[in-house]
Amino acid sequence: MWFIIDDQMADDRRIRRLPLATVGLWVKLCVIHSKGVSMQAKDPAAYPGHFDKLDLKDAGGTMKQLQQLIDSGLMEEHDGGWRPVYAEGICREPRVLTEEQREARRKAGSKGGRRKAANQKAKQTSGDLPENSQANGEQNSSETGSKPSSKLLEDSQAKTWHKTDTYTDNPSPTPPAGKPKQPATPESGFDHFAEAYPGSVGAKGRKTEAEARALYAAIAGNPVELTRLQTALRRYKHAVNDGQVRTGHIPRLNTWLRQWETWAPEPISPPPSHKHTWNCEHVHQLMDPHEDEYDHTGSLRTGNPSEWWKACQACADELNQQQTSKEKQ
Repeated sequence: MWFIIDDQMADDRRIRRLPLATVGLWVKLCVIHSKGVSMQAKDPAAYPGHFDKLDLKDAGGTMKQLQQLIDSGLMEEHDGGWRPVYAEGICREPRVLTEEQREARRKAGSKGGRRKAANQKAKQTSGDLPENSQANGEQNSSETGSKPSSKLLEDSQAKTWHKTDTYTDNPSPTPPAGKPKQPATPESGFDHFAEAYPGSVGAKGRKTEAEARALYAAIAGNPVELTRLQTALRRYKHAVNDGQVRTGHIPRLNTWLRQWETWAPEPISPPPSHKHTWNCEHVHQLMDPHEDEYDHTGSLRTGNPSEWWKACQACADELNQQQTSKEKQ
């Protein structure tokens, strides 16, 4: 069963006076009720004929919004719950089919399916006519004189139908080759960003637009900061859509790009890099197998370190140098 909204609904004064969220709730409740009525036609115990507070809560509505619909004449109380009022010019009352009507529709659909299959089979049969016409040409010409006029008429109609409806092997046009995807550039990135911004950017080429473009380019040079900027824009758009930021208070893009970090997530600090020492585990993993090769005599306190300490410290310095080279790459 269908819930049908009139195409003049948006112009009705009752709808125009309601908040948009209340109109959306009305649509959801009407759909819930129509579905319930359809289930009720099959099983009377499946739906009581009205929706209750639980249905209202599931639809995301409040009693205040429901009261607005009742005051507008679009809902009415019924048997401890509520049900829609099908108002002229707003919506139409759904028609519930009886079991006999459903059965008649099923039979009509079945007949239509069989008729379609028969037509397809007739087309396939007639498609074989050109292959057999040349081989049976002499036989057909000899039998023409013995056929009655009605049979000749049927043959001529079949030939005419064949000429107009059979498939011809015409070459299909080749689709145009797609344009290669252009690589992203700072300019194209700014254009997409500016299009997504909920406020004004400024006239192209003017001071405000040029400043916004320069600020974006400075941020986009760092991939980590660019990701934070995009997240900040998504958060700001949600705030505008939710009414947290009034539409008249949205600054131009160049102004917003100077304060965007207030909407961005906290930057993730990179973990501190490990500095190798003569006694760290990485040095021990490399040097312990060769410990017996070095003299351990000496002391750091007296300024005379052992050969073993010097070798371990040299290994640590080399590891630190390699790590620095990788970070610069």
